[in-house]
Amino acid sequence: MRLTTLSILLLSSSTVLASSWFSADDEPKQWTNEQLTKAQKAFEGVKDDAFETWSESKLREFLIDTGYIEPKGTREQLAKMARAQRKSFSSALSSASAAASTAVYGDSYYQATQSASSVASEASRTASSYYTSASGAAVVAMDDTKDYIYSTWSDNQLRTYLEQKGVIRTNAQVKRDELLKKMKGAYADASDPVYSAWSDSYIRQWLINNNVIAEPPSSREKLLAAMGSYYYNTKDYVWSSWSDSELKSWLVTHNIIKSDAQIKREKMQKMVQDNYLSASNAVWDAWTESEIRAWLIEHGYMRSEAQVKKDELVALINTKYTDTANRSAEYLTWPDARLRAYLRMHGLPESQLPTSRPGLLHEVRIRYVIAQTRIDALIQKIRDAVYGSIETAEE
Repeated sequence: MRLTTLSILLLSSSTVLASSWFSADDEPKQWTNEQLTKAQKAFEGVKDDAFETWSESKLREFLIDTGYIEPKGTREQLAKMARAQRKSFSSALSSASAAASTAVYGDSYYQATQSASSVASEASRTASSYYTSASGAAVVAMDDTKDYIYSTWSDNQLRTYLEQKGVIRTNAQVKRDELLKKMKGAYADASDPVYSAWSDSYIRQWLINNNVIAEPPSSREKLLAAMGSYYYNTKDYVWSSWSDSELKSWLVTHNIIKSDAQIKREKMQKMVQDNYLSASNAVWDAWTESEIRAWLIEHGYMRSEAQVKKDELVALINTKYTDTANRSAEYLTWPDARLRAYLRMHGLPESQLPTSRPGLLHEVRIRYVIAQTRIDALIQKIRDAVYGSIETAEE
């Protein structure tokens, strides 16, 4: 079992890497600042479904503009490469922006009360000290003798459990440290969710170390409930917990498959992943009705006195809004737990966390906008101050 916690910011001297609270096993694509800037210009004004209508030559030209060297393949393959490039670009841009905002600016209250010039002058020192403090707080390796729920079991209890699971032979002579090691594979690694195998004290400390809850509850039931609200894996998406029927219903509703189609779960999940941002209105769940209306009025697409229903507003802005980075921002596919964790890490008190997904998306979007509007001016200072990421407890 591998438990990874706080990953703050990895900005080397020449690359920007995607970062997150829990680091993924897959190494993200690396983008230089120059590539990000060039790609952002190439993506500007490009709608989600544009690649499906472009010619082979236009797709090839676009890929070259966004960093590919001599892209080759059929028109369909080039379109797939363009979609993948856009996803990679959006992930790198939004992840670097969000991480930079936290590392350099602090929480939302601090951001609101500081001038840009005063924050800029202390960017390197702040980012460096943030890295140091996070290192001490977040890196806590798990100890077999005390950090699992079975750590306090007697030797007989451990032996009985392992015998029942067929891990050891009956009456086998096994020392306690060996029994505990075998419990990792038989109990801890098989636990879902993973934290259900943790001891109460370890869960409590995890919640404190990761700035989720200052004074965690005492009962195990409430501790597990808190973990259910905040613990996530970077490989999880909003649809990861959907049932087979929910996956199929979404695909049918969005005209991706027929209602009588027989498709395995893994394929349905892949189809949802490939179509979620383009087929759904997820991006507009992060906007309030008044914000959508204000944007349309500001850009001359409707009159201020016009009486328009929300679904009509969404349909209109969906055809007019062309900011690809925001339309495909990675947080739109995050599970609710990751959205809550992001907001807590950005200073929003637990008592103020929205209870609905649209509310969570809206609060996260606000913080993404703040980060993205400030990152360009300070990216060099951050790169000079911070190098590395934090991972914990790999068994």
